[in-house]
Amino acid sequence: MDAKLTLEQFHDHLAPKLDTYEQAIYLYLLRHSRLQGVEEVVVGFQSARRRMAFGIGEKGKPMAEGTCYEKLRSLESKGCVQIHGSERNGTRLRLNLPCEITDLIPDAAPVVEPNIENLDFFEVPENRPAILRREENRCFYCLRSLNRENYVIEHVCSRPDGNNSYWNVVAACRECNNRKGAIAADEFLRGLYREGFLTSGDLQARLDALARLRNGELKPSSRDSMPRGSGRAG
Repeated sequence: MDAKLTLEQFHDHLAPKLDTYEQAIYLYLLRHSRLQGVEEVVVGFQSARRRMAFGIGEKGKPMAEGTCYEKLRSLESKGCVQIHGSERNGTRLRLNLPCEITDLIPDAAPVVEPNIENLDFFEVPENRPAILRREENRCFYCLRSLNRENYVIEHVCSRPDGNNSYWNVVAACRECNNRKGAIAADEFLRGLYREGFLTSGDLQARLDALARLRNGELKPSSRDSMPRGSGRAG
C-alpha cells in the first residue's frame, strides 16, 4: 500500500465521516494490519482498546469495552472493516483502505484544456505572461528588452473596439504604450522608424508580425511557465 496516499485519503475523505473513537479504532487497525502488509488480523479488543485513543483524556480513561464494540460495528456498517467472526484470541477482521470503500473517494474531474480563443489575456493576470513569452521578452513595437517591471499588455486595436484576445494584445514597454494611445499600430510603427527607433528591416519585420497577429497566427502557449508581474495597461 502507498502509506502517504492512504493517510491523505483517510484525512481528506474518510475521517470527516467518522467520530473520534471510530477514527482511533480505524488507525489502530491500519497500524497493525495493512500497514504491516497483513490482509486479515485477529484483535482482542478487550485489551487493545486500552491502546486506542490513549493520551491526555478524561483522567486518562481508556475507551469502554462496550463503546469499542459499538464503534467497531459502526465501522463495519460504513464499509471500513469486514468482520469475519470471533475466535479465542479475539475478532478476526479485514480493514478496508479508503480507496477500497465504495463511493468514498470521488472520481477525479476530467482535465479540460482551455480554449485559447476564449482566454482573456488582459484582465486575467495569470494569462498575461504568456504574451510576454510570445514576444520573447521584447516590446512588440520598439523591440526594447522587457522584464516584469517594465512591461505592460497593450491593445493593438484600442478599446472599446478591440477585445482582450491574443490577436489584439501585445507586450510593450511603458513608453510605447503611453505614446501610442489611439494611433493605429502600423502608423505607430512607421513613426518609430522615422524617429530612428527601428531600422528599415525592423519596420518590415514588425509590420509582418502585426499582420500575422491580426490573422490569429501568433498564438501564445497558455501553459508556458512565466515570470510574474502585473503587466496591465491599456
